[in-house]
Amino acid sequence: MRFIKYLYLFIIPILIISCDQTTTEPVVGSTQDTQISNLSFNVDTTYLEASASRIVAKGSVTNNGSAQVTSPWYIEGQFYTDATYKIKLGGNSTQIGVPLSRGQSTFWTIYYTSSNENVNNYPNCRIGDLRGIYK
Repeated sequence: MRFIKYLYLFIIPILIISCDQTTTEPVVGSTQDTQISNLSFNVDTTYLEASASRIVAKGSVTNNGSAQVTSPWYIEGQFYTDATYKIKLGGNSTQIGVPLSRGQSTFWTIYYTSSNENVNNYPNCRIGDLRGIYK
């Protein structure tokens, strides 16, 4: 009887933990990240890549500050259904592996896919709320 009691004490927590595993979208906008100031973003294009069921956003970023941006750092953004920027689909980030001194720029690409929403329904998608962060 004592063995069964200990078995329940061991198995039940494992079952609870394993049942709590859910697929989640990437987290963006976290206040735990350190935001990098004095960056200016340019979005060159945002388009739907229907064959891969993903949204692609490309652009560049410039360091307008006096401090160097050290690598690795990240650019994150949130994706919207259209140019009204009222309905968010979700967000994602990309790691940047080069440092930027004052006045320097680099290119970025961020991809977005969703297990919750068919992104192919949003051919006029947009990216916004771009920011540079250290994680």
